[in-house]
Amino acid sequence: MNSNPKTTDFNETGKTAETREKLFYEPGYIPYEHSRKAPNVPKPIPKTYSPRPRAKLTQPNSSSKASVKPSPETAEVDLNNPASIYKYLLKNVYKQEEYCKDAAMLLYNHLRGITSRAFVCGPSGSGKTYVMECLKKLWPRIVVVNAAKLSKEGWSGGNKVTDFLQRVDAENQDYIIVFDEFDKCAKPQHSSGGDNVSSTIQSEFLKLVEGEIVRIKQDKTEQVFDTSKMSFVFCGSFAEKAKEIAEKESERSFGFTSSAAKHVEAFDRKLNLDDLIDFGVIPELVSRSTMISNVRPLTKEDYEYLISDHPGSPIKQLSETYGIELKVSKKKCKEIAEEAFRSGLGVRNATSQIRRMIDENVFASFEQSGDLPEVLEL
Repeated sequence: MNSNPKTTDFNETGKTAETREKLFYEPGYIPYEHSRKAPNVPKPIPKTYSPRPRAKLTQPNSSSKASVKPSPETAEVDLNNPASIYKYLLKNVYKQEEYCKDAAMLLYNHLRGITSRAFVCGPSGSGKTYVMECLKKLWPRIVVVNAAKLSKEGWSGGNKVTDFLQRVDAENQDYIIVFDEFDKCAKPQHSSGGDNVSSTIQSEFLKLVEGEIVRIKQDKTEQVFDTSKMSFVFCGSFAEKAKEIAEKESERSFGFTSSAAKHVEAFDRKLNLDDLIDFGVIPELVSRSTMISNVRPLTKEDYEYLISDHPGSPIKQLSETYGIELKVSKKKCKEIAEEAFRSGLGVRNATSQIRRMIDENVFASFEQSGDLPEVLEL
């Protein structure tokens, strides 16, 4: 008699909420986190458990090819204290307190060998990837991968799901891997034969999140990577799903009196794991997540404050980068903020606008006086 527990096949995507509920909770089905066969799943920690004292965490060893020299700002951050990491992130990120807290805990846990499989949802330009870039200044072993360009193993061309491992130090494999634009990869796409290409590509991620050993060739030498040491973050806007939810909730509110009716904007309601499955993320991947974090959209006023007054303002950052005192009028800040908001690219767009103006003025200064100006008014 087969003693193995009953398992459920999740090869099909787009199941209804009722079907998924049955699959996830039917008698005999053992969720991933409770499965005896699930690799590297830690046992529950008793309430009386006291962790073994750990040495104070510092920047990675200088022998690692991922190490960098800490800046005065990052040197003040205590990696043994998630509140210290959170405080550092808030200096650089605006109005994303929940996400910053989640990111701080993700890094704190990761440095203690507690790896994560996280989804981050929110509109473009709201700071999903930027927060990870800020964390990289604290822990350089973070790799950002453009998931929109990934293809399945065995297909022609590059950009396979596991190609990121070429950027991982084989001697120090405790990396955080961020798959940016993951919603582009998860959105259902069908081949001429009717196969869901997206589902097939997503299946490639399973061996990563399950902590399997992966072998790749580097310079004709086989390298072995233990993905159980890595944390994985899947970032995406999932904008189509957010808009669909907003439209349904707006229509529902119109059923009341006009005074009670309200217009619901996209991302007003946080996305949950069921929403991700409805969008096209395969249930096998969703069921292995340890965290879902939502990033809130920013307004034109938010961008205006970010650009001119926030401690992490791109004006202040570019001023330090160029070694020039930058003076930007309120009118110009407002124009930059409006374009950043309209573009949907957020602070990245604002930074590009300011940098373009700096370059034009620096070139003009050298052309006229042959020197770099100490103060630049934009």
